[in-house]
Formats: sequence, structure tokens, C-alpha cells
Amino acid sequence: MVNFIKKIINNVLSFIIWQWKNHFRVPFINNKLKKLQGRLAIYKDRHLGESCFIIGNGPSLNPKDLNMLNNIPSFSSNRINLILDKTIWKPYYYSISDSSMANNFIDEINSMEKRRMFAVVTNYGYDTLKRYFNTDSLFLKSTRKKDDNGLPAYSNDPSKKIFTHATVTYVNIQLATYMGFKKIYLIGVDHNYAINRNEDGTYKINKELLGKDHFDRNYYNSWFNDEKKPSTNTELMNKSYIAAKNYCDKNGIEIYNATRGGKLEVFPRVNFDELFDESGRFIEEVNVLQRKVLG
Repeated sequence: MVNFIKKIINNVLSFIIWQWKNHFRVPFINNKLKKLQGRLAIYKDRHLGESCFIIGNGPSLNPKDLNMLNNIPSFSSNRINLILDKTIWKPYYYSISDSSMANNFIDEINSMEKRRMFAVVTNYGYDTLKRYFNTDSLFLKSTRKKDDNGLPAYSNDPSKKIFTHATVTYVNIQLATYMGFKKIYLIGVDHNYAINRNEDGTYKINKELLGKDHFDRNYYNSWFNDEKKPSTNTELMNKSYIAAKNYCDKNGIEIYNATRGGKLEVFPRVNFDELFDESGRFIEEVNVLQRKVLG
């Protein structure tokens, strides 16, 4: 009788767990993230009319350029912490949208000096990140959707919904436009990877770039070895950048590629060095001050 009762209890518990995993867990997570995501609303137009930099993690990124951005609003991401021992620059806004990366590095990322972290959460990353929900970091639910032209959907209100598609840079552009930035400069977005997965599922491997497609060759080494490192899909990335450009063009927002070299040609290019005057001051800041003086 005792064994029979234990069997019934085990079966009931197994049924409850199965129901939770298959029917209730996802709605619970979605509802929790929806409430957390609403906290982003305080950033609406916080930087109206200002300029910012969005920082990629390509091999062109270097400490000298980052130091030029000290105190200028910027968005960095992923393992940018690997370069911080070489810079006086520290992350302004920081974001992460790769659940695998978050699961592996959230502790070191959370301890990194930064003004605010935005974490885009999938169901896969929820269990790792939930212990940080009561911190001052902001958590957004990852959503995927295409527009009528087959391009990734673009959110004009990330406090309600933010779209992810192939690259965290797409998330950062959506955050930047929501905050009211009118000029956006990209640096370190080389858009050239050792292992690229094509949309048909095939892979293209450039062995010369293995370990060299990010600013630090240890970017993946403590996580994957060179032959098993995560693959990227530049075709999907291009679609994200085109969608971002379309939105910016329609809304009077200028976005430029100031990366040194690289293969991203969706946005008009500018010379990074020419964005600063002879004293090293960001020309946009100088222009704002001059306008205030002329008043």
C-alpha cells in the first residue's frame, strides 16, 4: 500500500512538472518579463537630439579609440570587459542579447563597471538571469518578427517590445533611437567572421580569421575552441542593418559607420578621426556648445 501511494504521488508530481514545463512556464516567463520591460520607459527621449556611439567587438576596436569616447554616450555589448584593463573608457550603456553568452559570463559582466545594463532575455536564458531581476539592470524580452518586406521588424518602443535578429548591434540601435539620439556612429563593427553560416545551412570557414575576428583572441577561447566557436550569419545581419537604416531614414535619424575598415557597407562611412577636433573633443559636443553660446 505504501509503495502504491508513493507511486501515485510520484505520478501526480511528474504530471504537475510536465504541465508546468509544457504549458505554464513560458506564459509565466513572458508575463514576468513584460513587467520588467516596462521599466525601460524612463529612458524614452532621455538623450533627445544627442549623438552616440555603438561599439562592436571586431578586431578593429582598440583602446585608443575607446578612450576618445570617454564620457560620450555609447552602447557596448557582450565581452567588452576583456578590453577594460587597457582603457580609461568605461561602458556607458551595456547590452547583451546572446543567451549562451549570458549563461557563461553573466557574473563577470554584472561586476563590470557600467552605468546601466540591458539584458535581452529568451526562455533559454531566463533561469540564469532571474537572480539579477532585483538589481538596477533592465531586462527585455527577446522577440522575433519580420515586416511585410521580409526584413526584421524594428521596434519604436522597446519598453513594450524589442526585436532581436542575428546581432546585438540591432538591439543597441533600437535602444539608441528610443532614447532620442539623432546621430549614431558605429565603431568596431567589422562584419567579417571566421565561421559564417549561410541561410541555406551551409558553412563558410575562413581559417585565417580563426581567433582573429574579435578584438581579443580569448573572446571565445574560455567558452569554445576555435573549431567549435559560435557561427554567425552575415546575411541575416545585413538584413538587420538594412531594417535599421530604413527606420532611421524615415525618422530623420543619421547613422554612420566609423569603423576602421571592415566589410559593413549598409551605412555611409565617416572617418573616425575626423569626428574629433585637434584637442580631441568630439565635434558634436563642440557644435552644441557653440550653438548655446550663440544662443
